[in-house]
Amino acid sequence: MMAEKNIIQLIKNFDLQKLSSVNLIYGKEKLLKKQFVEKVKSVKGQDVHVLWGDEISLEEVEEIFSSSSLFSPGNIAVLWDFEGFIKNLKKDEIEKFINLLRKISGQDKIILISEKDKLPVKEPFKAIKEIGDIIVSTPLTPKAFILSMKKKIEGNGKNIDDKTLLYLSSKLKNDLMYTKQEVEKLLLYVADKEEITREDIDAVIIPKVEENIFVFLNKLFSKDPESVKIFINLIETTHHPFEIQSLILNQLNKLLIFKSMQEEGKPAEAIFSQLGIKHPAQKGTFQKLSVNLKKEQIINMLKELYNLEIQQKVYYRDIYETSTEFVINVVEN
Repeated sequence: MMAEKNIIQLIKNFDLQKLSSVNLIYGKEKLLKKQFVEKVKSVKGQDVHVLWGDEISLEEVEEIFSSSSLFSPGNIAVLWDFEGFIKNLKKDEIEKFINLLRKISGQDKIILISEKDKLPVKEPFKAIKEIGDIIVSTPLTPKAFILSMKKKIEGNGKNIDDKTLLYLSSKLKNDLMYTKQEVEKLLLYVADKEEITREDIDAVIIPKVEENIFVFLNKLFSKDPESVKIFINLIETTHHPFEIQSLILNQLNKLLIFKSMQEEGKPAEAIFSQLGIKHPAQKGTFQKLSVNLKKEQIINMLKELYNLEIQQKVYYRDIYETSTEFVINVVEN
């Protein structure tokens, strides 16, 4: 097994021909993963298949590499949400997938993108470490993060002093994907100014909060209009709509079970234990939502969510547009 490769260096000195046939990218920094994939897609004469893990089957991946590419020297597949893909595989299919990876060679390449911060030792991760290259996409150091923001701001003809830059950095939590959007908003806001001030930052920047997705879910089920704004921010920066829809589905199912068991007279703590809910704040949220939401409302939201996915996956309606419509509908009804 070779040493892990740094995604930043691969992006800076990108050469598709030097990439291994099998590549697994993991780590927190999503923007670097996206930039890497864009580099792959930008190579002229290449036919790149971009796949989403929970939507693609093993047979479909096998089919990509079983035939010759029509438009390029080899087949290249980028598989986002690798965990979503392997979650749907049975034990024998995991073995088939590993055997497929062993056969990929020549101009054919596969790029597997994981959301994990640390790779498991189980299969297929164990085999992939032996078969191909492991690429790590970790956040920049605090110093490098601040320098990247300064370069972006000054590159757009604006000035910012070190103290104000540090204040801006504290709002963005070293998240490049989130920072890209927020800094672009800030630059538009100060279009007619030369110097960026703390007041400008406070007027435009939405602080990066790690719990944003959970804040969104709580506000959505409470029918808080602010949930729409948070949702749009999430899908434009850190989360794919399918990821959020999956979380909504999971939360609704748990809420439905919680209410049903409560109606049967089962104690709340026993239900929490069965659902795997341990954190006191999460328990409090469930109890509050259980009071505020009727069982019929939860069932209706589940039906609407299933209908949403039919519209997206069967009738190919725009994912971002339809998911936003769903959130607005939940809040307004």
